[in-house]
Amino acid sequence: MVTELFPGPVMSVDCDFCRSLSLQFAYTPDGTTRGLKVYVCGGCGLVQSLPRVARTADRQAAAVSGGADWGNVRYGKGFRTTQALDALARHADLSAPLTLLDVGSNRGSFARAFLAKAPHAALIALEPDERHADSCADLPRTELVRLRTENTAFADAGFDIVHSCHTIEHLAEPFAVLKDHARVLKPGGLLVIDAPNTALLGGNDIVEEWFIDKHLFHFSARTLSRMIQAAGFTIIEQNDQKDAVNLLFVARKTGEPAIDIAGDLTEAAEAMALMARYQRTRAHNLVALTQAAQELNALKPRKVALWGAGRLFDLLVRDGGFDPATLAVLIDTHLKKHMDSRHGVALATPDDLPADIDAVVVMSRMFADEITAEVQRRAPRAQIILYADLLGRARLNRAA
Repeated sequence: MVTELFPGPVMSVDCDFCRSLSLQFAYTPDGTTRGLKVYVCGGCGLVQSLPRVARTADRQAAAVSGGADWGNVRYGKGFRTTQALDALARHADLSAPLTLLDVGSNRGSFARAFLAKAPHAALIALEPDERHADSCADLPRTELVRLRTENTAFADAGFDIVHSCHTIEHLAEPFAVLKDHARVLKPGGLLVIDAPNTALLGGNDIVEEWFIDKHLFHFSARTLSRMIQAAGFTIIEQNDQKDAVNLLFVARKTGEPAIDIAGDLTEAAEAMALMARYQRTRAHNLVALTQAAQELNALKPRKVALWGAGRLFDLLVRDGGFDPATLAVLIDTHLKKHMDSRHGVALATPDDLPADIDAVVVMSRMFADEITAEVQRRAPRAQIILYADLLGRARLNRAA
């Protein structure tokens, strides 16, 4: 029996994990096109979006926005390949004849890297997105299955490893899928799972809408680790507590799924507090973007480049009022592969950065250090303006 932290009306939908009916409304995402609302389970603290809408028949166009409609670009999984493969290598003999299920293989970044490191392994690439599934069709020792993981029926105990990267948050029933991952693994088999981390909601510089329409469940380290363990696993490698963006766990199949899930009132209270902080911080930062845009607009007629044309750039233009036409060049290494322009400005590659550029604005949180090093190499005399510093100054100016 789950004790509930938030008394109130019984909802028609229960928590996917603990089955509590005490789902407390917390937030309506900015710009949702699917009518989603975010709730916190008063029983276990799992954050989840309702309704649990299924995939529509037609794929939506790519939306590179700072709002909830962000999605369908699908290049982010490739950023996590090295971390997942390194974690797997710490717990598995990659020279052995392994069988691996790659859940949500996408463009095949992990599959290729794994096959290169594991010369005697065989892999099933599970990818329902017809736009990218063929990326794995011609890989050696690989079978491509074009299905959602919920619609598969693999044999019991058929795999040595299940790898799931940024997939579980998309599922309507993640706990059931985790239990199925345990079912298809051999005794002692490994689960390597990666998901977005709600810890980012506590950051002072968050301005983009974190609760995007493509994600139905939102995990803290606590809620995801509890769900993994309850599905029949023992966690053998915890997530990196310094990483506020991603959760990466390695777990071993050791038992049977739990029948009853205990409540976690502390997690529920902390989740509600985190949601409240996120909304306050984001609202404050969206207002501060206007000040940040004014600082950048004042740089003209200097020759200015901006590196990072994704979500932060979208909000800088759309909410802050930054004029992108003032830019000498707009660089985005990854988006350039998938689209030609952003907000009317042609996308460029790092090779297009002029050596005599006066200033480079780094609109990236995760890759700021990497981009800064590249700018210093290509344009050593350029002034570098980091997003975190730009926003920090804007916040201070508004508080003054």
